[in-house]
Amino acid sequence: MMTLATIACLMVTQSGTATPTYNATLDFHYYHQFESSVTSGGNVEVSYSGTDLRIDTPVTNDDDLQYRFQYQRDDWSFGGTTGLGGDNPWNTINTVDFAVQWTHQYNKKTSWFVGGIIRASYEDSATMTPRAGGSIGVVHSFSSNVTLGGGVGVIGQAQEDPRVFPLFVVEWKIKDTLRLTSDLSTRFGSRTGLELVWSPRDDWSFGVGYSYSFSRFRLDDSGFAPNGAGEATSWPLTLRATYKASPSFNLTFVGAIVFGGNLEVTNQSRELLRSTEYENAGAIGILGQIRF
Repeated sequence: MMTLATIACLMVTQSGTATPTYNATLDFHYYHQFESSVTSGGNVEVSYSGTDLRIDTPVTNDDDLQYRFQYQRDDWSFGGTTGLGGDNPWNTINTVDFAVQWTHQYNKKTSWFVGGIIRASYEDSATMTPRAGGSIGVVHSFSSNVTLGGGVGVIGQAQEDPRVFPLFVVEWKIKDTLRLTSDLSTRFGSRTGLELVWSPRDDWSFGVGYSYSFSRFRLDDSGFAPNGAGEATSWPLTLRATYKASPSFNLTFVGAIVFGGNLEVTNQSRELLRSTEYENAGAIGILGQIRF
């Protein structure tokens, strides 16, 4: 829900004195997952595009607020005459969310956080129905090289009980040029995971990451499951290269193999109509980040 490893970075670098300013980051992405065969029949491919604005501002010497606004558009394309491909259960999905997180520095090594979120995820012509959620957790720096944390989050879902999920923070500096982090360079949507990052020079870094991607959304009032819900999950393995063009701008090139893809369709009575896997798929993407 929030970029929790940002907390870890704040704990490692925080000087203990708040200044009347803010830090803002604007991320944008385009990511295409190539056509893959659906186990029940047909095929599927999808393109993701969107933007993410985060604003961090200190409130006191020990308290920080983060505001986050995200928009993502998922353009799905189903093909074939059999199985889920023939059903063509959804087309374009929009996801909009606004989140606020408060982080309190309990002492030099430990902080805790609490946050709230409002999210709407829906097919193009479906009703935009916001869902609320929240999160809470704690982060501890065991040394200048290792910071770990955990917590729990909950979010309402279309045609399903609220989803409860774990949160974790990992920031491990293995050596000067190598670190393991949960602050994914390829983050967008609701991805969570780990990335091993190698930074051989100031302007280039490279990473290999493994993450879990989850989305659930409301369907429109026509088609295969009127007013129902769709769900898409997968496990992407990503390789990326990031070029830091300036202190305020970087560009990331991504290649991926998507494992464990699964698609589900639920009707408005919460009955599961379809649950099927699709074959492993390749993907490529480009991401940018502006700091101001």
